[in-house]
Amino acid sequence: MRILDINLEEYGAKKALVQKLKSMGMPTPKTEHYRYFGIRPILDKEYIPYSPPIQSIEEADHIEIVDGMVTKAPKSIFVEFLTNPKVDDSHYDQIYYINHLLVDKTIHFELEKDMELTIVQKFTKTGAFVPYRIKISTQPGINVKIEEECIVYAEESLYLYGYDIDLAKDAILQLLQNRVTGLENFAQIASHSVRCNKNSEFRLFTFDFGVAKTLHNYHITLEENAATNANHVIFGKEKAKLGNTFHIENRGKDSRTHQFSRNILKDKARGIFDGLLIVKNPAKYSAIYQDSKTILLNDGAFMVSKPQMEIYTEYISEATHGSTTGQLDEEALFYLRQRGIAKEQAKEMLVLSFLDEIFEKLGDEKIKKEFIELYEERE
Repeated sequence: MRILDINLEEYGAKKALVQKLKSMGMPTPKTEHYRYFGIRPILDKEYIPYSPPIQSIEEADHIEIVDGMVTKAPKSIFVEFLTNPKVDDSHYDQIYYINHLLVDKTIHFELEKDMELTIVQKFTKTGAFVPYRIKISTQPGINVKIEEECIVYAEESLYLYGYDIDLAKDAILQLLQNRVTGLENFAQIASHSVRCNKNSEFRLFTFDFGVAKTLHNYHITLEENAATNANHVIFGKEKAKLGNTFHIENRGKDSRTHQFSRNILKDKARGIFDGLLIVKNPAKYSAIYQDSKTILLNDGAFMVSKPQMEIYTEYISEATHGSTTGQLDEEALFYLRQRGIAKEQAKEMLVLSFLDEIFEKLGDEKIKKEFIELYEERE
């Protein structure tokens, strides 16, 4: 099966999705958010289609999803499978609609109280094409922390998945996505949709470490007095292509967006940060901030950084964005070497200093330790 061979006429029961794809067209190398990802070889490749079967769910203290199917979940989490979930009709990514088109049953988690939750995703099918969707709904006023861990065994495979998150009024959701990919021939495209209702807050931390080809596309909408605080770290090496793209829309007044990206690239790795912040006309007195910085550890590494803003109101509290890409500070490196610190240790100290603001904001030493171990690996 090739993704580009999908016949839209076979999906007559999903007319709205078919019409949306016909109007947008299939993704190509000229599609703006895929321009630097190298999507053509991924979509041209032959895969064995895999549709995860619904099975009994084992009780556990965490959620486990193996190849798109829930295998474990806490008893306190309400789990169901939706045949016609509501779809974000203003998403910018064609893969989002292709994903929904191909998935018959969407996993749905209903979160009803304050909690901390771990979701372990396992990817095990070699040579497979695996599409699935996850919907998360919250009750108003709750505070939830979710940590997503990814374990990759699949080779020569393509996984399409994504979250549809409906964050209720006055709720807070922190999503930490810890994505470590150690297989160069693993590919993943994930398209997410997050709706932040009045007075809600979405906190996002993404950590993309490794050598695979992964791209995550986020469409986030903010209603009145809602906020999103998005923080991203990419550490790519060898021939990795790791990226995040965003359309974040401030739709309601007094809404706030803060986005912070730090990237470390070595060898022939490519990183992508493509973020568009949009302030709609009704979103008066909103504030938007965007900052992306990258360190290239050698000449072969490459970073695509595109912070962008579109503002359709003259009444705005703050609008700031910026991007820098460069090498390690030679003066700081020289200063450390003069004090007897070995060159590699001095480089590591500067890299950790570069990332410290995000690590401190998250307050998770485990993620920091994992980064250090990966950074210190020798080829």
